[in-house]
Amino acid sequence: MMKLVLKNMLWGGLVMIFITSCDIKDNKDVEPSASFLKIYDSHQFDHAIGAVDVVQKEDEGYLLLGNYRRDDTNFLGVYVACVDKEGQFVRNTYLRDNNVHPVGKFLMLGGQRYFVSMDAIGLHAYLNQVDDSARIVSTVALGVTYPMYAENDGEDQFVLLSYDSEDKKSVLSLMNTDGVVASQSTFGIGAGQGVEEPIIDHFTRTGRELPFFAGRVSNGLYYANAFFNYTLSLLFTDLSSNTPSGVVQGQQDEGGISGLLPLDGGQFSLARFNFGDHYANARETLNTGGISSVNAIEGNPMLEWETDEKVKMINITLQEVNYTVIATTTKNQQIVLHIYDAATGDYMAVDYLGFSNPYQLGALTLTEDNGLAVLGSTQVVGKFQRLCLFKLSEGELLNVLN
Repeated sequence: MMKLVLKNMLWGGLVMIFITSCDIKDNKDVEPSASFLKIYDSHQFDHAIGAVDVVQKEDEGYLLLGNYRRDDTNFLGVYVACVDKEGQFVRNTYLRDNNVHPVGKFLMLGGQRYFVSMDAIGLHAYLNQVDDSARIVSTVALGVTYPMYAENDGEDQFVLLSYDSEDKKSVLSLMNTDGVVASQSTFGIGAGQGVEEPIIDHFTRTGRELPFFAGRVSNGLYYANAFFNYTLSLLFTDLSSNTPSGVVQGQQDEGGISGLLPLDGGQFSLARFNFGDHYANARETLNTGGISSVNAIEGNPMLEWETDEKVKMINITLQEVNYTVIATTTKNQQIVLHIYDAATGDYMAVDYLGFSNPYQLGALTLTEDNGLAVLGSTQVVGKFQRLCLFKLSEGELLNVLN
């Protein structure tokens, strides 16, 4: 016991020294909230905490959503934290009941903030309301199982991608905070042994974390990156039929779309993967009304991208020019931000985040001061996975472009 206490004391001192030394703001004239890097310790010494999503609150602080490995279930646990506008830790919540497997994104519904998770026993989805102090206010059971992704659709409803293991179907639902389903479509993944294995491995993290996502484009169609007919495919639907109006087919679970951002004029920013290779398109037209192959999409090879890492995209306006940021993790274990002109798709600049330790991307969000917040995870002293938060000011982003 004495050795364990001493070990924790030494670790706590190490983390405090490391955190105070890794603030990326050197200019004393810069506001402390404008630019920083923070790494957050955990009082649970052996917890490996992964990054799921980040959002800025009305007080300019941040809510962080993460997951952690539990020893009493096959699924990852729920971790929520809040930090102030300077990135200083305030408090966190570890859920230790049957509420597991948090999925992005934070949802703003009826002026309140929510996220989706899953019951470890019944496997049905939960909608959790969370307050600005990272406390869970309420939890509502939803009538679907194996939640994969959630996205806002207006102020009072959201799109939820999930999986029905009994009928072997991907499910896309439009629902409200009471769990009432307004519209729903289901898509068969195919029959036979081993078809759903990549999906279950995704949930238990015994295999790859797959790029499931969903949302709605400007023409009213909904989209979902999900399994359909044995393949991870990008599906388009108006939710009136169980037959998608458009399918961009992948290569089983070895190829497909890894990131998507709808743009104006029916175009998209996207990233795709194919047996370990990665490609990016800042502006691309997709066939939303027919069947096509992901391999027919041309793109720029991204040779430095690490395999099986998250790819996140966001639009930002700097000095009245619209840009698209495509972010992921490099093979050197840094977070990379590729910046493109949103109107033309032209490549503009690149920036790398992280030093000394390996870093992995989790999520991006715009900030009130027209900057960018980047949530990730890092390995402290090579063995302790912790959340980290980069805050980039508008000036820093402009300097990258210049």
